[in-house]
Amino acid sequence: MLEQYADTAYRGKQETKFRNEIATDERDSMYCRYQSKQALFPRGSVFGHCYNNDQKSEYKYNLSGKSEEYRSILCRKKHGIELALSSNATNYIDVLVFSWVILHITLLFLIVSFPFVSFVLGDYKNAFDYVLYIFIAWAISKLFNVFVWPIFRHKIKLAVVFNRLTGGVSVPDYSSRKLDTLPFKEFNAHYKVSHNPKSGFPYRGFTLLHFTRSARYEVTYNNDISCGFIHWELLQNFMDATQPLADIPQFEYYREFDKTTAEFDKVNGRPKYFWYRVDKSFLKEMSKADDELRKEFNDEEQLNNLLTGKPIKKLTPPDIFKFPWKYADNIKAESEIKFGKTLWQKFTSFLMIDL
Repeated sequence: MLEQYADTAYRGKQETKFRNEIATDERDSMYCRYQSKQALFPRGSVFGHCYNNDQKSEYKYNLSGKSEEYRSILCRKKHGIELALSSNATNYIDVLVFSWVILHITLLFLIVSFPFVSFVLGDYKNAFDYVLYIFIAWAISKLFNVFVWPIFRHKIKLAVVFNRLTGGVSVPDYSSRKLDTLPFKEFNAHYKVSHNPKSGFPYRGFTLLHFTRSARYEVTYNNDISCGFIHWELLQNFMDATQPLADIPQFEYYREFDKTTAEFDKVNGRPKYFWYRVDKSFLKEMSKADDELRKEFNDEEQLNNLLTGKPIKKLTPPDIFKFPWKYADNIKAESEIKFGKTLWQKFTSFLMIDL
């Protein structure tokens, strides 16, 4: 079965009959049986780069220390080359935590907006009481986050962990108490679409699904399928130890620990800790190059090709994605690197809950 699977899935062939029949009875989840029949993202490069708008946030998280904090919580080794990513909710623990986050954000929004609305409506009498109740609910959530959540947080597995060195993908089981580790090569990216129940607006992405089991990682973006392609290439790049890591802010931390990447950086004279040293204005140049490349992609046409099994147009990215440091004007000295949160980041971090 695995040899036949390699011919159809690993090598990117779209054989509908095989997709519809393979291992559907071996999965516990009806949803995963359904997803296993969806179109397959091709393996290999389409965009030829892993940069997207998420990297702007990753740039900030690196310097503020948020990325390091997440790694210390979600990854198992201090200097292991493990990438922990949040997936769409796949079990009831995920749903509970996600609901808690949404509730906490909603309470913050009400604390800020309710006084204004009350002022506009002229309901001064009850405004104070309502805001007080909302504030108490927010405070209880925050206290739970600070004093109770850390006691059992380490026992709960909420992220899917990709290990570049072992080639394994560790997925939380249904109870979120342990991780099931399976080879990355046994996972496929199946097309996924979800709709906003109110607007009907589609969010497209993929379900990275094991070929026989219900273990999965899911991600959806906006209506554009291009975001899914770039993220799929990002995962493939991270898990392929034979090629250097993509030169993006999200991977800066791992470069010095990965032998292939470190050798590439040395040969090409890449500045060490480039994404810690370059000015954030350079991100605009990267985004501009990405926007230009997407114009060649034709999102609607490529989505149709994906769903009908036709070849996806491969793009040739400019060198700014492979050698970004050659296009950056303002690179600080290593001694000038500053880590830590700004006052505004500390304030907003205090207001939110820490997972």
